[in-house]
Amino acid sequence: MALDNEERTQQNATLKRHGYRWAKENNQWILKDPQGKTTTPEKAIQAIRNRKAQPLPPPPPVQPVNAVERPAVLRWAQQIIRRRPLILASKTLNITGSDEIIELAIVDIYGQMVFNSLIKPSQPITAMDGNQQGIATNMLAQAPTFPDIWPQIYPLLIQNELIIYNAAFYLRSLRQAAARYQLALPAIVSHCMMAKYAVYAGEKVSEREYKIYDLNEACAEFGIGTGSQQASENAEAVRQLLLVLASLES
Repeated sequence: MALDNEERTQQNATLKRHGYRWAKENNQWILKDPQGKTTTPEKAIQAIRNRKAQPLPPPPPVQPVNAVERPAVLRWAQQIIRRRPLILASKTLNITGSDEIIELAIVDIYGQMVFNSLIKPSQPITAMDGNQQGIATNMLAQAPTFPDIWPQIYPLLIQNELIIYNAAFYLRSLRQAAARYQLALPAIVSHCMMAKYAVYAGEKVSEREYKIYDLNEACAEFGIGTGSQQASENAEAVRQLLLVLASLES
């Protein structure tokens, strides 16, 4: 029985939804199934009906939240705040292949700003460079250099435990900045908030690795704002994230 235009349109839409497609070969239109084999509309529709009639496969088993690691993260958060760490956040700018710190902020566990400053890079920057981080180039040009702020931040870095989101990256940037000006930076006691949150979230990407979330994603779960993501705002967001984890039942 021939189909009218509306029925043919509906049939083609159904075929397309299920992976069938029309192809032109030797000046004739032929129907291909999802595996690329030639078929007819009648056989395709029957195959779709048969597939719908089959019972749905059972859903994959729900992966249980790790009953060991998550409570350990919450206990860590509760314990670390008793030791009154400082929270450090910074912003970097890649200039000719090198990441330079252009803003640094440190807050204490009570939310008091201990240090907050823009930092003039060691290399000349363009307007485009500054705009990448939302900071006016002239403000960076007038900011103190890393050696200028060193006497203020050095005692804070070596006398306190530090909480840093993505600690490996920002500690490396700190060490590179110190080395650039031949400043000695001893070992720093730090904790990576990004790694701790990844374990808390509990989504594994391999047997030993957890999915990593950026600061916005981690804070969004608890309704914590990150503002315009200045270093000071990021430090405050990390502080609030730490306090929230510490307040949860383990």
